[in-house]
Amino acid sequence: MSITIPRHFILVGVIFAFIISPASALAQRTKSSLSAGKQRNAEKGLKDNRYFFYFINASITNLGSEEEKKLFREAVQRDIIAQLLYMKFLFGESFDEILKAQKILIDLYRRVLGRDIEMAKRLLNSFAPAVISSRDILARHYLKLGYRDAEDARIDMVMGDNFRETLYSMRLYRYAKAIKKVKHGKRYAFFSLLEAKSPDDKKKNLHLLGYDELGKLIGETSGDDKKIFNVLIHADNYYKSKDLLSLYDRVWEKPELSEIKEYEDYLKMR
Repeated sequence: MSITIPRHFILVGVIFAFIISPASALAQRTKSSLSAGKQRNAEKGLKDNRYFFYFINASITNLGSEEEKKLFREAVQRDIIAQLLYMKFLFGESFDEILKAQKILIDLYRRVLGRDIEMAKRLLNSFAPAVISSRDILARHYLKLGYRDAEDARIDMVMGDNFRETLYSMRLYRYAKAIKKVKHGKRYAFFSLLEAKSPDDKKKNLHLLGYDELGKLIGETSGDDKKIFNVLIHADNYYKSKDLLSLYDRVWEKPELSEIKEYEDYLKMR
């Protein structure tokens, strides 16, 4: 026996479907869009952090205080946790840890920049008398470039300081730019000294020297009381660690994530 459904019931059902379905679909799309937005934020943040850790790793490893190394360790640990959370599709929580790591890095970048800018100026000032008395035009040019880059780095640091406080990534990119400049300034400082003190037959080859050859020449040109320090600064200028493993590598080898109090809570999440 067939059943005939009254036409007005069909009409009401169609209208009801038109009213409910778009709202349900909109809610689903909104939820999906929010999730995709969180994923993009976390993905970009993790990519940014790899860049930020690179520019400061050697400086903290080579010259950082115990407090700076402790802060750096926490920043790396939080970044590792952020990567784990990302793999668990917990994008919002991952981004929260990324921001915590970047906040620590901002403090460290400012400390390193302040120290590097001051160090560059000390090197340049200490080399200036020998450079000027040598009357070597190229040595003087290197000295001028060193002072220029040190000042440019200071300006970039001030610009980063004046970004809105919560714009962590933008500030760190500006600080990274400043670190590149101040390291160039310190390189020029050594070039000015080597150009001023090297025999004429070696001067023309200074710009062709590799990292190891340049380090050896810096050691030979420096006084006994400055030799170890100047060679260390040379390594730092090229983002190289004085140790076999940098601090960043050591934390990754033994992360000890339980030191971060939020980690146990994250383990309980899906």
